[in-house]
Amino acid sequence: MNGPTEQMGFTPDDVIDGSLGRAARRYLLWLAIPAATLLAGLCLWLSLSQGDHLGAISRPGDASWFRDFGGEVVTEIQDQDLFYHDIGGSIRHVKDADVIVLGSSLVSFALDEAVIRERLEQPYGLKVYNMAFVGVASSEFARRIAQKHHLRPRLWILNADDGGGGGNFFHRNLTRAFGADVRPIPSTTRSRFSSYATVIRRNIHWRLEDATRGLRSVLGVVKTAPIPSFERNVQTGAADMRLFPRFAAGDNGGVKMTRDPDCHTTPDVIANARELVQALDAPVVLTLVPNYHGCFTQVREIADAIGVETALPARTDYSSWDSGGHLDARGAADFTRDLAVALERTRAFQGLRDDEERRKR
Repeated sequence: MNGPTEQMGFTPDDVIDGSLGRAARRYLLWLAIPAATLLAGLCLWLSLSQGDHLGAISRPGDASWFRDFGGEVVTEIQDQDLFYHDIGGSIRHVKDADVIVLGSSLVSFALDEAVIRERLEQPYGLKVYNMAFVGVASSEFARRIAQKHHLRPRLWILNADDGGGGGNFFHRNLTRAFGADVRPIPSTTRSRFSSYATVIRRNIHWRLEDATRGLRSVLGVVKTAPIPSFERNVQTGAADMRLFPRFAAGDNGGVKMTRDPDCHTTPDVIANARELVQALDAPVVLTLVPNYHGCFTQVREIADAIGVETALPARTDYSSWDSGGHLDARGAADFTRDLAVALERTRAFQGLRDDEERRKR
């Protein structure tokens, strides 16, 4: 009976006469050739996908949109790696923006791309970029991206939330949270190579889930992700949240801001806000997307303390798909229109608009 070494193509005599290395190398070569061919074919297939980054899952007919969040068993997000390590075209488009908006998922849900184009971009010849990050409440991650990639827009709009998005915008932590899953943002500790490999692995994983979902459904082993997947636009930063339950419903109730208005900021928050504005090195306007935990008092106190303006729509009862946590499609369109009106009243925006008009002369 043949032993294990004989089954792999070499005999005990090979071990004795020192030829084990040659036989093992031949065996490994036989394994490596088909593996390398398969890998090369996979890379070629991914590179031909014509998406924003290698392997990106794009919207049919529009490669400017990519799947940003998904996973049936483990939910993962792409944009933290893409922005932090300048993978794909996101940072290139951010650098072209005149106005950059920062915030958490509150902003991702609350800005309507079509209304921004209609009310701010087309009339004034501006480019607005939504650089909010779902699951990231603190501004520290965005600040590091701004400094790492030398982002210098003509105006920053900051959503100065202190808890509705999961934590205070002016805290300095580097964590991301999807529900109860809270952990450090991994892209800040990975190398660019490691992040690129993670992005490719993530896209392959999602593609395999898509390809096998029908079969797994028949077998009864399909798992439903706790948070719906969504897409992001590389050119504008907009997020497409249509898969969230009731996001497009027409009968959602309005936000009720139930927090005691006697809510005040702290010296530490003011100090952090001042340092952030100095680091961003461009005019800043503060706003607040209404949510059940929102506090306008704090926004005004911070703005007064650090010497910046606010753009706060008078309304707070915008429709919400999740009972006041995030706005729905109708609420986002209404809020974005009102934000544009409030923004137009600020000296910071008026100066930007006047500069644009002088450039056109």
